[in-house]
Amino acid sequence: MMIGTQRLRSKLEAGEPALGTMINFDSPWFVDMLALSGFDFIMLDGEHGILNPMQCEIMLRTAQAGGMSVLARAPGVPHAIQQFLDMGAEGVFVPHIQSVQEAEAAGVAMRYPPEGSRGLTTITRVANYGIDMAPRDFVAASNAQIICGAMVETMAGIEAVDAIAASPAVDAVLIGSGDLAASMGRPGERKHPEVLAATRKVTECARAHGKWVACSASDAEGARQAFADGAHLVISPPMAMVVGAGRDFVSRAKQG
Repeated sequence: MMIGTQRLRSKLEAGEPALGTMINFDSPWFVDMLALSGFDFIMLDGEHGILNPMQCEIMLRTAQAGGMSVLARAPGVPHAIQQFLDMGAEGVFVPHIQSVQEAEAAGVAMRYPPEGSRGLTTITRVANYGIDMAPRDFVAASNAQIICGAMVETMAGIEAVDAIAASPAVDAVLIGSGDLAASMGRPGERKHPEVLAATRKVTECARAHGKWVACSASDAEGARQAFADGAHLVISPPMAMVVGAGRDFVSRAKQG
């Protein structure tokens, strides 16, 4: 998050839909191609991926150079959260939030005192290396601009979602439908009526409290439907896009 270049927050505050993809492998070239394709953001996966901080920073710089914003998915551990924010991520989504207390702990880790407990230094890239920006100004801008995302993906999270969405610490709520289906004893059944009902509850609670809604979609039609159903951010897995396009290409090329 280079202060003053909050593309994603500006887009969301303007009511524009934001489309992105999750990256859990090291490929600045792929990030370049996503930018050329017109995606609004990438989300660097610090939960399930195999990325190290240096790989993340290179892809973050590539994304920003191409006009995309960068979010991160990171465990609710202050050090992990701070690494992504210090390198310039515009926000962090913390997985498996199951209570308002966990949501607020994530928000505390993302913000500087007095609103939080994030360690302050201005020698980082996000603070322009301490050049031409007073620490007080940097702290105020960062606290105002960071996007704190709570990932609700268990039945316990669903039960607490209204309180989670109501918390001032939370800016956005992400529906983790895959884990949610598994927690309901229906692994892989994202479209089961009970799972869909739970995801609708998340959307309704988040929107009722003025929070942005994020979810995943495996294809363009699913993304369109997600936006129509009330999502503000939609995240698509790159594997589905690449394999789908590749198989279509091969099928069409080999038609007699």
